[in-house]
Amino acid sequence: MNKGLIASLEKAFRCQIHAVKPKRNVNLLKTDRGYWIIKGYKQMDKAVWVTQLSEALREKGFLRTVQYVPDGGGSTIFPYEDRYYTIMKMIDGREADNASLYDVKKTAETLAHFHVAAQGFPVSNTYAFEGKSALLDKWESRLEQFERITWGIEQNGPQSKLEQVIAQMSLSIIQDGQEMLQSAYKLPLTPELFAAMERGTLAHRDVASHNFLVTPRSSCYLIDLDTVGHDVQLVDLVQLMSRMLLLQEYRMVSFVEAVEAYSKINYLSDTQIWMVHQLLRYPDNFLREVTGLYSSRPGYHLRGVQQLVQMEGKLLQDRQVFLRAGEQIFQRSPWGQYHFVG
Repeated sequence: MNKGLIASLEKAFRCQIHAVKPKRNVNLLKTDRGYWIIKGYKQMDKAVWVTQLSEALREKGFLRTVQYVPDGGGSTIFPYEDRYYTIMKMIDGREADNASLYDVKKTAETLAHFHVAAQGFPVSNTYAFEGKSALLDKWESRLEQFERITWGIEQNGPQSKLEQVIAQMSLSIIQDGQEMLQSAYKLPLTPELFAAMERGTLAHRDVASHNFLVTPRSSCYLIDLDTVGHDVQLVDLVQLMSRMLLLQEYRMVSFVEAVEAYSKINYLSDTQIWMVHQLLRYPDNFLREVTGLYSSRPGYHLRGVQQLVQMEGKLLQDRQVFLRAGEQIFQRSPWGQYHFVG
């Protein structure tokens, strides 16, 4: 941050900034009014969206999210040169840990509270819900990109340990991805799309563990509203379950307890739970990490991606057992045992 911006912020927000510390794609400010987080946007519309969304969610009762600090004139957006800045109160919490079932249940509960509040936002462009799910579009694109990456590795030979792992697992990964995409059209996703359009539901669409903060008093906050948009909320559940199951070693009990924690707050039908389990057949962890690295997307680094794909390889059998054990999801159901047909 340059000195001109700091001086302008001090004047506009009537504070003194004692220190600035970079953190991910934001900066932590130590001020005489407490610790703040500052984030810049290239587009004004984006800054308007996140600040108005935070206020709307808070009005609907979802207080465990970011809270923006207004300047002396009451504005939560501060334009400076070619960017638009927002300032949030820092949340005193640690990032959630998907290896902890306690944290997983906390994040599931918080996501459910967010989903309850994230309804009643009119859809201005209904075309966004026409045809197939945006999730399937993204998955198809990701799989196609992965196939191009593996083709390049085949042509040139593996150039690193990571590429050796990719080459070894590519056949099963591509097969799983293709089978899931083919069977996904048999799932009752269309009613979910229409329900989302009617209710005006929002999904977070980036429910990574670092976007959940657990405070010393065990409150859990959902942060980073940049990716929030009109969508089927089940996409968040699929994403949450996919990410946590890897670190939970694909234990069915972890999935069931996370679903129960969510459903106590935002009811899930048996059909919805079954759909989430079916959609987890798509190998999203592996494909997301590899394509993210080869696309040079922010936050994807060789060491981290290599560790994740190796972990997926070691847990391949556990993952298959989890995916075959669909009936166990409903063992706690008051209606007794389920029998799947077809």
